Amino acid sequence: MRITTNLPGLERVAPSGVIVSGFPVDSFPQWWKRNFLLLSSAVRSQHLVIYFAAPEILFFSVFLSLIPFHRCQITTLDFFAENNRRPWLDPVIAWALRRVSRCLVYFKDSAVFEQKFGVPSSKFYYIPFKVNAWELILAAPTRDEGYIFSGGRSRRDFAALFEAVKDTAYPLKLVIGRESELAPNGSSLRGLSVPANVEILRGETSAEEFAGLLAGARLVVIPLLPGIATQAGIGVYLQAMAARKCVIVSSGPGVSDVLDDRQAIVVPAGDYSALREAIRRAWEDQDLRERYARAGAKYALSLGGEDALRRSVLAALPGETGAV
Repeated sequence: MRITTNLPGLERVAPSGVIVSGFPVDSFPQWWKRNFLLLSSAVRSQHLVIYFAAPEILFFSVFLSLIPFHRCQITTLDFFAENNRRPWLDPVIAWALRRVSRCLVYFKDSAVFEQKFGVPSSKFYYIPFKVNAWELILAAPTRDEGYIFSGGRSRRDFAALFEAVKDTAYPLKLVIGRESELAPNGSSLRGLSVPANVEILRGETSAEEFAGLLAGARLVVIPLLPGIATQAGIGVYLQAMAARKCVIVSSGPGVSDVLDDRQAIVVPAGDYSALREAIRRAWEDQDLRERYARAGAKYALSLGGEDALRRSVLAALPGETGAV
């Protein structure tokens, strides 16, 4: 069995008898060169496993459809296709998805995409995400230094967060990228008034520093924008859970359809009053924080790190490799 992929490290966890030809973006940064090598290898493979991106799925759907007497099955990982970004691509994605055998996703409720692209629910296959920076998160000593931690850049509702904590006595450390990094991911601080109790840490934050700041928080808050049609915040909430922190997170794909009400405090997206009340309860109630921290840690630690996700990808491939 041969697999061609642009996912890094898949060959490390491949079982005996499975050959993985990898062309990750870090090693092959030029788009056309990388995809030509992927295509050349895919015609000799049973499976092509790629990150979901509209240009890639269109490229491989077209060219692999033109090759007679060979059907390399295409599997994509992750899924991003929101209404507000390049809507003219939707019909193209819908056509290309017909050639894709399986979309591996980090959310369970795919109804919006089934309707939008006219594909069956069987096209989507849930696999759990993993704990980013696994070793660093586990190595950072968990403690309570008396602040709220919030971080990340994808589809964050900073306006609701600021409304929830302003005029309170709760210090908040917000770790985010520069505005040029936030905007492409659906987030922004433009036009917002930053409360006096909020400290914003912008720019380059190393993985070690991020893990340390997370480990020192009393609780972790991940505010997500309402109405988003794709997952966000999963990486940070799993890191926080693995660090044994009580997590407050807005509802949305990959949150309310994945977590149960013991693992995190889930509040309606965009509702700053509900967010404020959840923060107040968790800040003041140590027993409540510890209950959520224990249940969240049990869940997150069961998922493992990068290699666990890679094994999940291999196990989820359609056809004969589904049993590896």
